[in-house]
Amino acid sequence: MSRAFPVAVALLLAGGAEAAPSSLGSLSSAERPIVGTTAPPFKPATHGLCSAPQNADAFPSSPVPVVETDCHFTQTYESTSPGPSTGGSCGGYTVAFGPMGDLRRNMKSATLRAAWADTPLTSGTCASARISAVAWGYRCDDDACSSGAWERIGSPTSRKGTWHANNQTCGIDVSLGGENRRYKTLNIDIIASRTENGSSVRKRTKGTIEVRRGNGKCVSATPSGR
Repeated sequence: MSRAFPVAVALLLAGGAEAAPSSLGSLSSAERPIVGTTAPPFKPATHGLCSAPQNADAFPSSPVPVVETDCHFTQTYESTSPGPSTGGSCGGYTVAFGPMGDLRRNMKSATLRAAWADTPLTSGTCASARISAVAWGYRCDDDACSSGAWERIGSPTSRKGTWHANNQTCGIDVSLGGENRRYKTLNIDIIASRTENGSSVRKRTKGTIEVRRGNGKCVSATPSGR
């Protein structure tokens, strides 16, 4: 059963996009950027994650609605892995949000989250659990996105579970964010694992991608954009 846990331990890297290596120039801007192969052609990077955006295991195939809150317009897509977050030679469960989900490019603030979605963690199992994630975005060079390039959003991040006795929850989520960018596609690759009998065992995870812009009703909200 999938379950979302409170974000008790999270890392937010706002505006932390980094230019992608030149070798990524041949990748498509779509939800599945690797064309002509089913095996990831890239070497593992930090924490066992891949050194380039991977083909998505899950992505919206129809438009994601725009929802207005008190201060923002938002779009949100989330997916839970049906089984352990196992990738190919690197990486794990990859969630993407792009053209097929009608990602609005004027939503220039993005947050990509990785959460635990396996057996609920307890005070005895929390410290043995870990989530690692890396986020990518295809950044548009102009309003029409006639050209652009993949870039990493923040840095590959790994968090070990921390038990919070006051509310009886395990803080383990990872959050990566980018600001003031027009993205055509967003992508988060996640590995969830727990140490069992001395070995790292992959577990189920959930990825959430949210984009937003201010609606002009709140002074402190994300800029409204165009």
